[in-house]
Amino acid sequence: MSDFAIDAEWSRAKRDAILVPQFYRNYCEDGRYVVVDGGVLSEFLQRRCAVDTIAQLPNGAAAFIEEKIQRWRGRVYTDFALETHSCTRPGREKDGWMKYGLADLLLYAFECADGALDAHLIDFQKLRTWFAPRETSFPTFGPLATSNASMGRLVPIEAVAANVPVRRFHLKAPETAA
Repeated sequence: MSDFAIDAEWSRAKRDAILVPQFYRNYCEDGRYVVVDGGVLSEFLQRRCAVDTIAQLPNGAAAFIEEKIQRWRGRVYTDFALETHSCTRPGREKDGWMKYGLADLLLYAFECADGALDAHLIDFQKLRTWFAPRETSFPTFGPLATSNASMGRLVPIEAVAANVPVRRFHLKAPETAA
């Protein structure tokens, strides 16, 4: 199994164990949401539009949400890793989700030492608009040691929160969710 597949499986498990019961069931109107997994249209929404979940908002509108969940790596995160290049391999170059994403919201979560999630719900289109002219002012990450060698920019959480609508949630790990 590739590193991408392992990370995707881990993210789905975190989403199902924490985001679904504590966020989507409470955030959405009457708990109405659709997780975009499997099928041709799902692949299109994920790979071409950067949409992982569709949620019905209290006003009846649909919100298309891109999810990013970063694993605990022994430190508290201070930056969002915003992907600008999904693939940097010669002949296979492709823009990252910060360039092509059409989602309404970005739900960016960091795993904490206890397995909980520090989640940030960000107006994704306003983030893209704010980020684009400033992109080169942020330090790069990558290319990652993955088959696609993706790259992007590390953007301080505080800078995003000061310039783009963000709501923050602390979502408990399942064993502490009581």
